[in-house]
Amino acid sequence: MSHKPKSIFILNDATFGQIYSETSLQRIHELTDVIHGQLNRDTWEASKAVLAEVEYIFSGWGMPNMDADFLEACPKLKHVFYGAGSVRAFYTEAARARGIGLCSAWRANAIPVAEFAHATILLALKKFWRINRMISEKRQWERTLAVPGAYDSTVGLVSLGAIGRMVAERLGTHHLKIVAYDPFANPAQAEALGVKLVSLEELFATSDVISLHTPNLPETRGLVSRALLESMKEGATLINTARGAVIDEPAMVDVLRARPDLDALLDVTVNEPVPEDDPLWDLPNVVITPHIAGSLDNECQRMGQYMVEECERLLQGAPLQHEVTEAIFKTMA
Repeated sequence: MSHKPKSIFILNDATFGQIYSETSLQRIHELTDVIHGQLNRDTWEASKAVLAEVEYIFSGWGMPNMDADFLEACPKLKHVFYGAGSVRAFYTEAARARGIGLCSAWRANAIPVAEFAHATILLALKKFWRINRMISEKRQWERTLAVPGAYDSTVGLVSLGAIGRMVAERLGTHHLKIVAYDPFANPAQAEALGVKLVSLEELFATSDVISLHTPNLPETRGLVSRALLESMKEGATLINTARGAVIDEPAMVDVLRARPDLDALLDVTVNEPVPEDDPLWDLPNVVITPHIAGSLDNECQRMGQYMVEECERLLQGAPLQHEVTEAIFKTMA
């Protein structure tokens, strides 16, 4: 290529090597002129002279807020390649107004979340955690609890975004009734996935397992209300790999106390980490995992690879596959 755009890495020190493998780094150096060592949220201001020449930023967790000061320091910036998921913490309307393009690896991050949700849904249908707790407490090997199983049971998906669709595809290999609530879902797309679109009320009242995949937006906060939780089917399980804020958490605690037949598997919570005195710890029908559904360790390198491939498309003038358009931005977590 006649002109190699000048680029720089700006992201957390700890995740730099996780996201960008040696192979990815080599390819980025071939495609662009990397003009400085890696910066982070705390060090970029000391390198404003370097940023003045930057056209591309390769980033990930720890990208600085693209406020007026940052944008002023990057007058030649054309595109940000974000090797992680949600961009809400840094991408601003000012950046969009200036025409700075943005690509995110959120679809790459969706893959392990969908895998995790699929696995936990199947285990929940077998009442895995409840049976494990029962036999551990009794120290007695027994099978006395009826389970829905993965045959003719109903699984409800709240939202059919990228993750919800991936989960539906995986569940489609089993003999299950899959229902979903998503006011923005394409009916034809849902039908192709073998998913029946229903109201949120019907989904909660009829599903053996409910899996949440809705983004954290003003209109979705507290979406899972006390009334919906109270309406859950006898012995049902709620799984949340989306965001803690989409559930009315105090109401959930009350309902789970009053309904010991229900189970909740929470990979995300309102407060992360969960405080030591949080009542969730005291509920025997709650399983908490520390936000592990998304990309971890080796899985993170997939996100970096997605951004390398996206940079190649941009330089070749090919259609981008992971551009965060204004419409996508409005519905991202």
